[in-house]
Amino acid sequence: MIDSDDSLGKAAHLLEQAAHLQKQGQFRDAETLTGEAKLLAAASVQACAEIDLFHAKLLINENRREEGLQKLSAMLIGYADCFKNPDGRNVYELVQLQRAFSLMHIGKNEEARPVLEEALSFQLECGVQSDVYCHLGPCYHELALYPLAKEQFECANSLGVSEDWQSVFHYYFGYTLYELRDFQRAKREFILCLQSGPAGPPESIRYAMLATTSRKLGEHTEARSYDEKAKSLKR
Repeated sequence: MIDSDDSLGKAAHLLEQAAHLQKQGQFRDAETLTGEAKLLAAASVQACAEIDLFHAKLLINENRREEGLQKLSAMLIGYADCFKNPDGRNVYELVQLQRAFSLMHIGKNEEARPVLEEALSFQLECGVQSDVYCHLGPCYHELALYPLAKEQFECANSLGVSEDWQSVFHYYFGYTLYELRDFQRAKREFILCLQSGPAGPPESIRYAMLATTSRKLGEHTEARSYDEKAKSLKR
């Protein structure tokens, strides 16, 4: 990650230790090592930017999301010149991706939207690009931009949706199709959501949406069955 002269090499080693501590949940110790690494790397703007990005992600992973977001936003100003050069461009894109995902996580859809839209122009691996679509779809959905949301879900689907995203993806795709009155396809997505494991919306909500969609299709016996299941899960 960092050049190989003595100080930068030591900084890189400290970051490796910090990453190990982070995985063990020892966030404070990891943060201390990150600070020491930045002191060692002070002569390299590029290395400092990479270390600050690591620190911001550390804060986010510690559920200090607002602090992490503030640090990421500060980086856009503090490293503006660095981000203009080819080496800094990669860090800039990682900063913007992390900002977009974190803003969505805390429900700041209006703020996340332009950053996610910018991220579509980045040269990303298929898995990361799919994640961008999976974030942008719910973002548009929450802003009631249903046709745009549908486009994002279809793009994500064509690339392949990661296992971590399956439940949320099918729920929001189904809800978007429901709002667009495509009830048959919406029902299919809600069924897939139900089959996607425990992550994502509660089962009671999944069954409730299946009941609502089934009623729209005139399938009243199924709707009653789904309603009963939704109610039993709330008890």
